[in-house]
Amino acid sequence: MTAIGEVPTVDVNLRRRQALDAIRDALTRNLSRYMPASGYRDFYGWALTTENPDRDGFCRIIALNQLAVMTTAMLNGLGEAADWPILLRHAVPVNLYQVFEVVSDNLGLGLARVRRGAPSAQRDLLVDFNDTMIADLRTPSATPAAELLARLRTPAAVFSGSVQSLAPDSHTAAMRHYAEAHGEVALDELDHAVWLGLVANVESGRDVLAAIRGTCTEPLVRDTTIDRYQAVNRILQSRHLSRLERAVLGAQTILVVPTLGYFTAVLGEVVGTDMGYRRAVEDGSLLEAMSNAALLVRLQNDLGTRLLRMTRERQRAFLRELPERHPPADGEDVLAVLTRASDAEPVLNRFRKDLKHGEFNVCLSELNPQDGVHDGLAVLSDSLAYFTALYTRHRRALVGDLAQLETRLRDQRITALIRRFVLFHEKMYALHYDGGSGDYAV
Repeated sequence: MTAIGEVPTVDVNLRRRQALDAIRDALTRNLSRYMPASGYRDFYGWALTTENPDRDGFCRIIALNQLAVMTTAMLNGLGEAADWPILLRHAVPVNLYQVFEVVSDNLGLGLARVRRGAPSAQRDLLVDFNDTMIADLRTPSATPAAELLARLRTPAAVFSGSVQSLAPDSHTAAMRHYAEAHGEVALDELDHAVWLGLVANVESGRDVLAAIRGTCTEPLVRDTTIDRYQAVNRILQSRHLSRLERAVLGAQTILVVPTLGYFTAVLGEVVGTDMGYRRAVEDGSLLEAMSNAALLVRLQNDLGTRLLRMTRERQRAFLRELPERHPPADGEDVLAVLTRASDAEPVLNRFRKDLKHGEFNVCLSELNPQDGVHDGLAVLSDSLAYFTALYTRHRRALVGDLAQLETRLRDQRITALIRRFVLFHEKMYALHYDGGSGDYAV
């Protein structure tokens, strides 16, 4: 594949620590504005302090650590040393939003196992939350998020924050540390505080748009954030989607375009002025590049970098040999075999995550448990070929998009930012999601 290219960086470890400190400090300052007073808010604030014996572990499960790594990968070395604290300050709002976006994202865990059309209180809650976000984005109001979401408080109380997590044991451990430090604590109340996280999700999302209010990029960020919630609902409520529809909707469900749009607004309009940037926003060429980046990240997320880099022949051989290395037990379907095999096969790293947690996956969603293992793997092989070809095509398209933008933009940091973003996820999704350098980014 054509190389997208990297930009040299400096002082990476120092700047990662600075990014982590800046985001964590801002999170602590804003917590009382984002969440209503509660035992959970007290716990959350404590967990961010050095009083927590495993503060680093807590920062990891709320995505803060990896977001700091991603922010550094995107911004480090873009300009002079004096530019770093300015860029970091502007990076805070979108990172706080990403922290609480994990809460609503985690509400989707397990829903891939729910039969289409079957009743699901969890799905209903997520759809209702998404509809509320869409309405607030379309018609912004000053109504506190707690009031907007008041009707969801009771249905949300059913769900455990630790269960709806990629790292349930770590969530439970953090609450136990708090209980040990504070005596009598209602652990069940702390664990069933999903509603408070959703409230913070709305409030922090408002801050993102407020930070770029009046820029020509603001409508793009607003519209593509709406697209994110609409796409999730469409996936949840549709009985059948084509492969291309799954890929396009999947690219919209992650916050790639809103995140890139926010950062490019900072570079092109807030801390700098680039008339070429404004024209690229207005004629859609910037959105085209960011949309291609989003599709690449979606496919990296679902298939994993290793599978995407395999030749077609190697993919076929790998799947053909899979039943020999992991013989199906009596009655096992293709999903059961893949689940078991993914524990031992690093190349199936991304499938392992989605199979274990019941997440939607563009490639796995067409597998039918009623199909035999042989037939199921044949379907998977064909699906892999389709999405790998799609990835290759859009990776080349992104290279072309960025080359065109570079002829029009005075500020080359904008295209460097997009390149870095794709490369960051390409590297991250080659790793185990539950390792120290694993998931929790966009």
